[in-house]
Amino acid sequence: MWQRFWFVIVVCNLFWTVSATAQEMTIITEEYPPLNFTEDGNITGASTEIVKEILRRLKQPDNIKVLPWARGYNLLKTEPNVILFSTTRTKEREDQFYWVGPISTARNGFYAKKGNALRINSLEDAKKVGSIATYTADAREQLLKAWGFTNLDSSKSAASNLKKLMSGRVDLWIYDNLGLPSVLKRAGVDPSDVELVFAIDQVDLYIAISKRTSKETVRMWQASLQAMKDDGSFYVISKKWLPASCIPGLKPVMLAQSNLSIPLKIYTEDSPPVNYLKNGKPAGMSVEIVQEILKRLNKKVNIDVVPWARGYKLALTKPNVALFSTTRLPQRENLFKWVGPLYTQKWGFYAKKGAKLRINSLEDAKRVDSIGTYLNDAKEQFLKKKGFTNLMTANKNVSNIRHLMKGNIDLWVSSDLNMPHLARQAGVDPGQIELAYAFRSVNNYIAFSKMTPDDIVTAWQQTLSELKRDGTYSRIVSK
Repeated sequence: MWQRFWFVIVVCNLFWTVSATAQEMTIITEEYPPLNFTEDGNITGASTEIVKEILRRLKQPDNIKVLPWARGYNLLKTEPNVILFSTTRTKEREDQFYWVGPISTARNGFYAKKGNALRINSLEDAKKVGSIATYTADAREQLLKAWGFTNLDSSKSAASNLKKLMSGRVDLWIYDNLGLPSVLKRAGVDPSDVELVFAIDQVDLYIAISKRTSKETVRMWQASLQAMKDDGSFYVISKKWLPASCIPGLKPVMLAQSNLSIPLKIYTEDSPPVNYLKNGKPAGMSVEIVQEILKRLNKKVNIDVVPWARGYKLALTKPNVALFSTTRLPQRENLFKWVGPLYTQKWGFYAKKGAKLRINSLEDAKRVDSIGTYLNDAKEQFLKKKGFTNLMTANKNVSNIRHLMKGNIDLWVSSDLNMPHLARQAGVDPGQIELAYAFRSVNNYIAFSKMTPDDIVTAWQQTLSELKRDGTYSRIVSK
């Protein structure tokens, strides 16, 4: 009797597996080199080759179709058994589709024509420009709409957006570092004629499967992709088309068996709540994230808390140094290699409560007698570049709070994240300090010295991405 029972179970499982495998899928992609595009009449690219290998392993026909993105996206939303790649996985899209991946990583940002003198320091700045070129139904367009942008100029191709930008019909174009080189090359535009003016975020791209598709099909696709990552074929395909930093989810040992053994020096500063000393040991949000990365990479490295200027100099001049949390700015972009983002913060001028200072712009702030800054801090560097000559530098940030409360300085530069904690550290009630003017929103990263091997930086970035995907990052941040 039991033998018959198990026989029935096995046959049923086999039936459902065969049914799921045999179900013909509509597989759609778009023209988006180097991930998916048409060349000499054939569909190719990093994501395309990965999808073709999954189809081969599942013994399914290679029937990939190239359609305009908006049309393919509409089919994905409305029809069963539809697969669309490469698709950005966002919070807004999370429950609309099933997801297989990730298959690549990209960084989004606002691009401008070189020399147009636009200064974009925040999303609010971008909302004030005349127009921004977006791609119809693209994740970036959806994101900007969700953020309240009303100055979007939508079109059905990246090439059209680039033409608008170069002809001056739009002020900005939102795109990513992964697809940009190919679009520029195809349009015959010199890469030096376009510049990144504001980085927005880093995203993972997936294979999206419509909701009215069997979960068994989704499971088999994910299992096949994971098998490719485990046996190395995913990396072999991806590295033909993509830089290592854009290849997600690899086992670090595949990237650098020798380089990963190189000893690192890791520095941070005393800047709560993200990194600080507690009972003589490093603590804080960023510290916990870095410690989890080290744990997953099987590395035992001490994190040293040092004055910011010292840590910054070591990251600039020594090999194999990591410094966090470091604000990523245009003037710093080529000084370091970057892993992140770790978090976002808003910079502002803070005054003693009741000081009755009226600061409505950077120009207003230039007119006060003195502003307290922290030596070699990103905010100090930013203000110096903006022509501020009334800065008073301190080696310890808490000294600025004491100077502020005594009236030795008129303003203190800090962020919404750090201000309350630093005030308490200085023995001052945060309620006695008020924001006079917020002037910039920035992302903070782990900065690696330029002489650190790329494989180490890639392994760290991939591990951070894994933390974000599996929920570990959210659990740490929520504390």
